[in-house]
Amino acid sequence: MKQHEPASEKSAAAGASLSFGAFFRGRYQSVKKRLGPLWWYAAILFCVMRFGDVINLFIGLYLVPKYVLPQELGAVLPLSRMGGVLALPLIILLLPCRKYLNTYATHGELGKVKRLLRDMLLFSLLFACGALLYAGRGLSFVFERMRVADGSLGILLVITGVTSAVAPVLGTAMEALKRFRLMAFIGVVSAPLRLATMLVCMPIRALSGYLMGQAVSDLCNIGIPLWQLRSLLFSKIPSVSYWKTDGMAMLRYAVPMAVFVISGTLAGMTEAFVIRHRLPDTESAAYYMLSRFAEIGNYVGGAVNVVLFPLVAERHARGQRSSHMLLQSFAAIVAGGVLLTIAFALWGQLALSLLPTAIPYAGFAPWLALMTIIASLRCLCTCYLAHEMACHRFRYIFYYSGLSLAETVLLYGIAGYMFFAPYVPASWIAWIAAMNPMRLDFILLLIYGITALGVVGIAVHWLRQDRVMRWTEARGNGDSAGRAQDLPAGTPV
Repeated sequence: MKQHEPASEKSAAAGASLSFGAFFRGRYQSVKKRLGPLWWYAAILFCVMRFGDVINLFIGLYLVPKYVLPQELGAVLPLSRMGGVLALPLIILLLPCRKYLNTYATHGELGKVKRLLRDMLLFSLLFACGALLYAGRGLSFVFERMRVADGSLGILLVITGVTSAVAPVLGTAMEALKRFRLMAFIGVVSAPLRLATMLVCMPIRALSGYLMGQAVSDLCNIGIPLWQLRSLLFSKIPSVSYWKTDGMAMLRYAVPMAVFVISGTLAGMTEAFVIRHRLPDTESAAYYMLSRFAEIGNYVGGAVNVVLFPLVAERHARGQRSSHMLLQSFAAIVAGGVLLTIAFALWGQLALSLLPTAIPYAGFAPWLALMTIIASLRCLCTCYLAHEMACHRFRYIFYYSGLSLAETVLLYGIAGYMFFAPYVPASWIAWIAAMNPMRLDFILLLIYGITALGVVGIAVHWLRQDRVMRWTEARGNGDSAGRAQDLPAGTPV
């Protein structure tokens, strides 16, 4: 006869199981509450993004150098940035979408969210059709200066440009709706999909396969959020016009942001293009390889910035200060950057020598620490820019945009200084020629100087802003007056 356990033993086992589960749920909630939303979701996204970064490191340090010819390796970075230049009109058009999707979602205005998303997708489709018609003819002079064959690169650049412009907006929609778990899932899926595409396509044609992998990854970043948002896009919630109520505010927001995006995009493209166009193949390839290592310093900042923007925007909308979040983000970025810089200063040449694809560029190891510092300083600037954008403040954005434009002018002007020979004194041309500016170390030092000015600008702007905040609070105007001092006239707080 089968014996049954006494009821008391069963209840005891069930109680122990429940208490065990309750204990871990309690610890889970306790840790989550103790960390706060910024660091809890930043930690989750940090782990997910590191998974993607491991794959991207494999792609950048092994797969790309394996299949791309050494004489074309230096063209990878300018090609990857060219899509952003081609998509600049669309990026500018979509600029207000990221801000106001966050605002509408925070206030529960789903009808405006629905209308804005639909309009954004329609504009993107129309732009893609027009840009594809141009791509087949207008890019041959660029490919000639990059020393690469045209082939299907023009069409692929347009596709990557459009998808890379749309994907962040949908990512912002996920951030605004606090779908951080879905964002983590997308991060887990998109990187392996990119790797699989490149493994299939790069052996056939390396540069085209690289761009196809990027396009497929961005399409994943678009498709999954759209599938998640289908219940909103095709719901019975009536679409509500946003233009009548917020059209002028969108334009006031878009103008300074357009200046920032145009200047930053052109500076990034000019930097990579000048190095590829003016330097020998070996130096431009070395810049690509060193940049893959140096950008490891952005891992912490990238995860923090994804979470920082929506949380700061929400606190700003509620009239709450967010300086403590910014300080925590700065501390994480600085700590990661310092540790990596020290590691590369001591063992950079060893790291390059251990990687078969990087051995030809081990002689450039002394510049790896400087490139890591540049990447970390830029990450600090990006963090502060995200904070200021979320708070609808633009003074530092104009300052940083001016530095980006100065970098563009200096790099391209120095690279083509002989063009100015008929218009300036001969002694000036001789002085520039004596410096021999077309060297990788000279260009890196120039970029470092401009980036350092960006960090100095953060300190000056923050100290000034804090002084105004304290003054307005002393007069009883509160936090909102402190924020309003930095807004363009007529912009709602």
